[in-house]
Formats: sequence, structure tokens, C-alpha cells
Amino acid sequence: MNKFLLSFSIVSFAYFTNAQVIVAGVSPSNIVGNYANSWADPAGGDWTTPNFLIPGTFVEDTLMMVDDGSTGTNPQGNPISAEGCNPLINNLAGKIAVIYRNTCEFGAKALNAQNAGAVGVIIINRDPEVLQMGGGVSGATVTIPVVMLSNTDGAILVNQMQSGPVVVFMGNKTLLFANDVRLSSGAALAPKQGFVPSLLAQNDTEFNFSVGARIYIDGNQAQENVSLRATVTNPSGNTVYDNSVSGLSILSLDSADVDPTSNFSLPDFSLTTYPVGTYKLTYTASMMDGSMTNIVDEYASDNSISYTFTISDSIYSAAKIDTLTGLPSGKTFYRPSENNQTYSICSAINNPNASRLAVAGLYFAATKGTAVPEDSLMAGEEMNLTLYKWEDSFLDLNDANFGFTTLTEVAQAYFYYTDESQEGETVYGAFSTPIVLEDNQRYLACVQTVNINLYMGHDNTNYTWNTDYYLQPICPNESDGAWYTTGFGADIPNAVGIKVMSSDGIGISEINTVNGSAYPNPTSDDLTISIEGEGVANVTVTDISGKIAATSIISLVNGKANFNVSALEVGMYIFNVVLENGKTSQFNVVKK
Repeated sequence: MNKFLLSFSIVSFAYFTNAQVIVAGVSPSNIVGNYANSWADPAGGDWTTPNFLIPGTFVEDTLMMVDDGSTGTNPQGNPISAEGCNPLINNLAGKIAVIYRNTCEFGAKALNAQNAGAVGVIIINRDPEVLQMGGGVSGATVTIPVVMLSNTDGAILVNQMQSGPVVVFMGNKTLLFANDVRLSSGAALAPKQGFVPSLLAQNDTEFNFSVGARIYIDGNQAQENVSLRATVTNPSGNTVYDNSVSGLSILSLDSADVDPTSNFSLPDFSLTTYPVGTYKLTYTASMMDGSMTNIVDEYASDNSISYTFTISDSIYSAAKIDTLTGLPSGKTFYRPSENNQTYSICSAINNPNASRLAVAGLYFAATKGTAVPEDSLMAGEEMNLTLYKWEDSFLDLNDANFGFTTLTEVAQAYFYYTDESQEGETVYGAFSTPIVLEDNQRYLACVQTVNINLYMGHDNTNYTWNTDYYLQPICPNESDGAWYTTGFGADIPNAVGIKVMSSDGIGISEINTVNGSAYPNPTSDDLTISIEGEGVANVTVTDISGKIAATSIISLVNGKANFNVSALEVGMYIFNVVLENGKTSQFNVVKK
């Protein structure tokens, strides 16, 4: 899993905001193209690698898998010898070393490759993402470039290596080509949210967003007629938005903006109706000469960028959808580098029609670090889930009244991890009662840990331009009581999903709701149910998927009754209690 210690002073990563730093397949033809990557940046202080932010800094050569003589395979099924954790037994002179990530530090792998003659290093991640690489103990002695690819992109190159030589370019392509236009995810307007509840997107006036991007010229030739096209496809794959602007004149190494505040702009995106499902926004840049003939981009892999957003029946989130689970994607994990007490990741919500919604609970993901070996298990880990009214009165981030001085708790719940299979997975914690929201009232939904060895899940949708354009908070973080408006950066949004439902009828049912709880919690067998009521009550126990796990009739004496959960499987359960007078109570219990 991808786990990072970061300072809240970090705004963005170079590999997100400087797309001219590339890893590209050169030959054979079936691997040609641009691969998402991160790179070892010497600015961090733990690498002495080349600075890819300097134009023309690159290496291009043939790939070779490393071999350190080890035996066996790792958990991913790859040879341990290709992890490069020991001195290499093969000669990599003039080659780009290919190394699998797993057991030892990135810097140690790279140094072993350098000592074997390699001119560059590609580290293949265990996961389908890339991550920022720390140099560790050996990074300061590594002087060759080091990049990381995802396991999926790495597999493409490794499979091709079985059939013959594979040549790859890695570095800064600025001024290497004559005609080269580029887009960057850090300089484009993304959809406002990753998940938008359908109850807040019933027509074009309720949900819409501005469209635009910055166009860069990386080539050594100025361009006189540059175009930007924006398209949106609906869940059926049909194009429902298609607009272009052309005629932009841009000098070499310069850029031009297309947005509602500039001389060139595109219409806002909106639809009269929004079918539930996932939509895709795509920007594409192109060039034409004076005779209106298309100019071939000599490096076309960065001419297009895409974002997804999902109209959902039940989720509000800044994170994009995980297509495997249908839930907010939070597969990269972070925590503050200087943190001694509390750490919270939050999602802000504010909508003129918010009263249509009731918040039922929160989705999130977390994993353990390795710095504290005795604290390596997730089972029993407690997460604090809180919904706040954000009652500071401000219009936007530039407002002098902006702050976090008045956060009023309106709901709280606790989630307890029950087993190790939940580590790194998106889980759900429910509030005891759905909370109906108020129109035009700002809220913060937060997940908090007090364990300094725990990392929280984040997404990589880049909201940098959105933050600068709309000037609204999206995903604040809290560390030891201090608040950070954009967390670790607008390109690293928190993967907190707010589960919502229709507020219709919620107010009536709340009249019949009484407080209830159970202790000890977690428990392996007996617990005591505590309810504001007396007499006979019906208990229905469901798992987090809604499946009934147990039913029982209890007798409350002085508001208390015993209940045995030993027959239940390990996990979290929702207890629904109905009293003789019709009043109800709901609370969570963890069976350990």
C-alpha cells in the first residue's frame, strides 16, 4: 500500500503539476505512449538524482530487468531477485534498470542498479498507482534518474521485454520537439465533485460547472492557431457536451488560458436531467497552420486529460469512483509528518437544496504504518466519525472571516476495525440516526484517528484550478487541533464519502427516536443494552450490508437489558431496537 508522511505545507507534487516530465515508450510500436509516473526529485533532500524540472534533462535507453541472485517469489508472484535489494549479479551498463517494489528502500534498489552500470531506474509499484518515493539511507548517493510506474503499466513493459528490446524515454521533453502542445491536470477545471447525489442534480440549474484549461507550448516553435475541445460522455457513453475554442496564438514555452475569466472561454456544462451513473469530462488540445491544416504533434500523449464524476443515489464525495467497488477511491494513504495527537480528514458540503438530504454515515479507508511494529494490526482500531455544522460566516477563501472557529457537532459515531482484511479497503461507519441537513448551511464530515501509526485514504483528482476558481473549501484536514484548508494539497483530496438518503419522512421518525447504546463495545459475547425506556422491546441486528443477522425480544429494567452476541460472526453490526410505545433506537456494536 502507498503510505506517506507529508507536511501540510506541501501544496502539490511535481509529477502531478509538471506533465512535461514523462516516461514514454519509444519502441517497439505497441508500447509507444505516455505512462503515469512519479520521479525521485532531489529537491526533497534525500536524493541526488537529476532534476527533471530542468528542460532537456532526460535519459533514453533499453530496459533490463535486475538480478540480485535471490531465490523465490514475492507475494505478487514476481521473482525476489528482481527486487534488487542485494548487489546485482548482472551487468546493466548503458541500460535502464527495471526493479520491482517490495521489501527494501527505494534508494537501496537504485544504488545497486547504479553500481551495476545502469543509466536510469524504473521501479514497478505493487499497486495500480504511483507514489512519491523517499530516498532512504542510500538516496543521497544515487545520481541516475529514478522513476516509478504502476503495476499495470509496468506489466506492459515487462511482458514486451520477453519478446525483444524495449526502449523508454524518461525525463523532461521541453524544447525537444518543434510542435508540441500540452495539457496538465493541475491546470484545468475538474467537475465540482467526484460523487454528486442525484437529489442535488435534478436539472441544469441545480448542478453545473465551468469548463476550461491552460494550454502549454513545450515545443520550440510558436503556434498561431491552437484549439481546445471539451467533451462530456454520459453513463451510456453518449456525448452530451462537445464544445471547442480555436485561434489561440501561443509562443514557445508560453501558455494560454481558456476559462470564463479569460478572452477565450467555453460554455458551462449542464444537462436538463442527470441519469445516475459515471460521466467523463475530456479536454483535448490541437494545432493548425495558416492554411487550417492540422499540425502533427510530435509528442501527442499529453494532448488530452480526463476526469470522471458520478451522479449517485447515495454518496457525496470529492474522490472519484473506484470502478471495482462503486465507492470513493482512497488507495493512496497519508498522514502528517509532525503529528502527536489527532489527525482528521474531512469533506465539506454546502448546497442550496441540502435539506433534501439526510446524512446516514461516512465511507473512508485507512491502513497502518510500519514505524511502530508492535502496533501493526488493524483489528480493534477506533475511528471517530463526526458531522459538524461549520458556522463560520464567510463567502469564500478570500473572506477575512474565513476560519474554523465555530464547528458545532451535530452527529458522532465510532467505527471499530474487526479484522485485517479491512486494512486499506473502503469501509462504512453509520451514525445512530440520519441527520437532516439545512439549505445553504456549510458542514464538515470528518474521520479522525488518535493513532500516530495510522494513515488515511486519499484520491488523486486534481482540484488545484477548482480551488483557485471557485475559492471554496473542498477537503480540509486537521492535525493536533490545527486546520489546513486544502489538506496536503488540492491535488490530494481526502477520500471521505458521505452516505446520504432522502430526508422525506426523517423528521417524523426522529420524534420517535430515543438514545441508546451498548457496552462493552467491542465485545466477544455478553453486552448490556442501555435504552431510554422500559418494558419489552424488539431487537433486530443487521450487518453493514443490511442483512439481518439476529432478532430477539428483550425486557428493559431501569433502561437496561442483557444481550449475547457470541453466535455472530466477527464484524460490525447495527442494532435496531423498537419499544412497546413505538419509540426506536439505533446504535452500532462490534463483535470481536
